[in-house]
Amino acid sequence: MKGPGWLVWSSSSLFFCDVLCEALDLGAAEQQLGPCADLLLARNGQSDELMACRVPLLGSLHDDRIPGYTYNITEDCHFWASYAARDRHVEGSSVLGFTRLAAFRLNSPFKPPLRRNGTALYIGAHRSGDDGLVFQRRHGLHMHLFEPSPTYFEMLQDSLEGAPGFTLHNYGLGAKTRRAHLRLSGTASRIVNLTVPERTELEELEDLEPEGTEQVLIRSAAEAIPEVLQDKRAFVELLHINCEGCEYDVVHGLNQAGQLSRVGQIQIATHLLEYTGPSDDFQEALSLSLQISVKRYCEMHQTLALTHDRVWGLPWVWERWTRRPRSAG
Repeated sequence: MKGPGWLVWSSSSLFFCDVLCEALDLGAAEQQLGPCADLLLARNGQSDELMACRVPLLGSLHDDRIPGYTYNITEDCHFWASYAARDRHVEGSSVLGFTRLAAFRLNSPFKPPLRRNGTALYIGAHRSGDDGLVFQRRHGLHMHLFEPSPTYFEMLQDSLEGAPGFTLHNYGLGAKTRRAHLRLSGTASRIVNLTVPERTELEELEDLEPEGTEQVLIRSAAEAIPEVLQDKRAFVELLHINCEGCEYDVVHGLNQAGQLSRVGQIQIATHLLEYTGPSDDFQEALSLSLQISVKRYCEMHQTLALTHDRVWGLPWVWERWTRRPRSAG
């Protein structure tokens, strides 16, 4: 039974959410944004005032509407990635509203428009490939869906049975080809890293079966994607990635294979990585996880910026990058 304390929290929470949603609407919260933008331009990154500005600043960053400010990959990535982390994951509050911002991945018009009958790669299709259905029906794309979990892949097959325009692949993508364990967890399944001294990977997989996991195949993105496309010069209209941390390896692999410049639009859900090494306590592990995540995230931004421009997005939610015309080849 919920007591009066719950009612107070619920009312406060609803009011807070209303305020934040208003702040995220286009054209809203300008009075608060102006002073916050001044603090941002002054680069007073440790001030309490700037930290209190996260909602209007991040809400405006997602489509580069901050007055007098243009996102610079080299200079600004570490700042924004660290600045946004507490609102998305560390405090567990999802202050900026994942669902609200993630809706842009489906509803924001593509510029230039996706060409009908083009090819799209959807990595992390999960159980039903919902985003792929939207892209196929709206844009007439041929969708290649990747899902490593045998359990989810079977559900994906059943969900899309008879639907035209889909090719399904029962493996994940990463830095190298290997077998791994996947822990199934709703919409956020994760690879489990198993390490046993002086044992081969195959022996580890045979002898260790963590509860709630299943063996999956991860293939090198640099090798698998050219094979799927059947032509190294094939053009990909859309690369859509939501694979709980594999995004960094996928982008790196495509760049190594020389294929990143042949992708028109890239949409990525970015994730904090888990630190699994030794640590003294939870807070230290959390800090190390953030350091590793920010490093990989900004390295990925550097790679994407070689051929693409960031159109909108936020760290640890969704982003869209569009290929620059001069990178066609």
